[in-house]
Amino acid sequence: MAIADDSLECANAIPWKRRGATFGLPLLSVCSDVLLVLIIFLFLRANYTIYINKPLQELPELVLSEEMVNYVASSLRVKVNSILLMAHDITLGKDFRISFKVVVCLWLLSVAGSFVSIYTLAYVAA
Repeated sequence: MAIADDSLECANAIPWKRRGATFGLPLLSVCSDVLLVLIIFLFLRANYTIYINKPLQELPELVLSEEMVNYVASSLRVKVNSILLMAHDITLGKDFRISFKVVVCLWLLSVAGSFVSIYTLAYVAA
């Protein structure tokens, strides 16, 4: 019976098991709350400056130039093409070393996945 009590204490010490350890707030919730407070503050500040006849600081206009978009698209295209070429070489078995690394990594993921239930991962992620 002592073993069962110890395992329950260990399970309660895990942060996702105890809501108090993580304050019960997921990261997305905290980020959205911070952004909400920031937007409310900026809105109130903008309206307050109207009443005291003080000019509001101008915000810079955010614009993407066509040149910047083309540069990002071309660099992304080069990276995607290199990944596709590597995948092609792995599939055909031209480069034994990379093929072996991929096989070992996939096997290790399979072994690690056999120890973890998908329900546990979904519970931890939520």
